Amino acid sequence: MRNSREPWIFALTLLSAATSLISIAASEIFLGAAVLLWIALRPNPIYLPTYTLPLCAFMLTTLLSFAMSPDRSVGGHQIGKFVLFPMGLLAANFVTDARRVKLSYRALLIIAAAASLTALVQFVLKERRFLATGALEDDPMANMRVKGFMSHWMTFSGGELLVWCAAIPVIVLIGRRWIVPISIVGIGIVFSYTRSAWLGAFSGLAGASVWISKKQLVRVIVPIAVVGLLASPFVYHRISQTATGKLGGDVGRMKLLRVGVEMVRTHPLFGVGPERIPIEFPKYYKGDDLDTFYIGHMQNDFMQIAAERGLLCLAALLWFIVALYRSFFGFVKSENETLRLTAVSAFCALTGFLVMGLFEFNLGDSEPLILFLFTISIPFGVDAGLKRKLQG
Repeated sequence: MRNSREPWIFALTLLSAATSLISIAASEIFLGAAVLLWIALRPNPIYLPTYTLPLCAFMLTTLLSFAMSPDRSVGGHQIGKFVLFPMGLLAANFVTDARRVKLSYRALLIIAAAASLTALVQFVLKERRFLATGALEDDPMANMRVKGFMSHWMTFSGGELLVWCAAIPVIVLIGRRWIVPISIVGIGIVFSYTRSAWLGAFSGLAGASVWISKKQLVRVIVPIAVVGLLASPFVYHRISQTATGKLGGDVGRMKLLRVGVEMVRTHPLFGVGPERIPIEFPKYYKGDDLDTFYIGHMQNDFMQIAAERGLLCLAALLWFIVALYRSFFGFVKSENETLRLTAVSAFCALTGFLVMGLFEFNLGDSEPLILFLFTISIPFGVDAGLKRKLQG
């Protein structure tokens, strides 16, 4: 029987997910409140998604890496991120019916669209300044990209990517008029000029296109294509920077990967230790141009985990991903429309997030991580609700 205070837990969970697009402090406050209220209510039974065991293995191997680290004065921040992981359990236990599913996607779209509109205004202002100075540090397509409500363009584009990918497959559920905010979010991704987000968005949509009708795909693609054509000079400018090697970060990514491989060879099981990449990097790198590219992390989720925490942790991460995909493929066969569509939504979001993670350490970014756990866990919540109904 549903507790009368259960809707409050759902509300706090949704507020945490939605405010992750605005403020990490607000998101964590709402998340903490949801967890505390959940503990106070002591619901029984608790639904555990199929990814629970591999996620626990990921946490355990991270702890082992931290324990084996030669310097435990750093790395605690990554252990602290474990407090964000209950978001998945909250979504899987309280986003349990069609009404809550619709409310969740609509709330995310409203805030993501507002962030995109804010980013578009930012782009206009930044472009005016760039035209006046011509300096690379003022270029809104390179080192001064739009951030929406966030503190960094990668955080902004990562959140927008997740909402866009997650919302497209559920248009049938939330209503076709919501194609407008979806288009606004898509336009925001275009003007983020973050290539990894572009690739992630394309990959997520392409992967989910098997289950999305052609008419629905056209409705999504046309507005983005029109804006992309109008902005083609800007897009060309961004791509040309990559082709000419003007951005140190592009060249630096390959150097990071080569050093990452050496770190894995030297420390295969437990890595060099959480958050010790920038400390260890100079010991492995032979060049004299360290000041020309960023070495804070590997800019690749998989290489970051392997080099920082070892192959055991990477195996746990891969197990987690496989468990998710297996569950989603099972859910899309369901006769229940809500479960089927939310599974496609989560598949789309997961794929986009992983592809973006090939060029950025987005697993280490708290705001997208909270939103990621929320979006991928919604179909598990629908599945839990259906099982509860069957049990009476």
